[in-house]
Amino acid sequence: MARPLSATDDQILEAAQEVLLRRGLDGFSVSEVAREVGLSRTAITLRFKSGDELKRTLVRRRVAQYEAQVMALDVEQGSAGLLAIVDMIAEKAGSRDKFSSFMLRYTSNIKDPILLELEQRRGQILRTAIAKVMPETAIDKSAAVDAFMANITGSLLNWQPSHDMDARQFLRERTFNWLRLVGIPVDEAQG
Repeated sequence: MARPLSATDDQILEAAQEVLLRRGLDGFSVSEVAREVGLSRTAITLRFKSGDELKRTLVRRRVAQYEAQVMALDVEQGSAGLLAIVDMIAEKAGSRDKFSSFMLRYTSNIKDPILLELEQRRGQILRTAIAKVMPETAIDKSAAVDAFMANITGSLLNWQPSHDMDARQFLRERTFNWLRLVGIPVDEAQG
């Protein structure tokens, strides 16, 4: 099959996304992206300046998509809103393999200051969404948001070795317990 004369930035970034999912940031290579999209490594490097810049562009794009998804959530304050956020996170966690891959990529991102800044931005987007729906609790809102984020993170880490539930069911079960623990009213029909 002949190579295409050109590919759009979106096509290159989609190919880069596939490579990232397969290899993670540490195993990411422009050569593999080039093979995936049918261009030369040089053509991609000329367009994106470097492999690192291609990765950064890809992560910037993913953070923008994440922000759009979070902003599009139609959530109300209280347990319903918190559970909607948990559902979105469970969907993003996907399978145990996908979640493991994400965690490996996340720790790789921390080594690059620009990628670290982007990961911090993603965390701030989530914090803002949680703060928006967090009702009054016995502690101040910022501490309640921190505690809720710790619940999500801890639950995801505990879900990883379990084999009895999918991510959504596992996170919802733990979130219901957390909501009851802190005294946020829960509609049992939401389960």
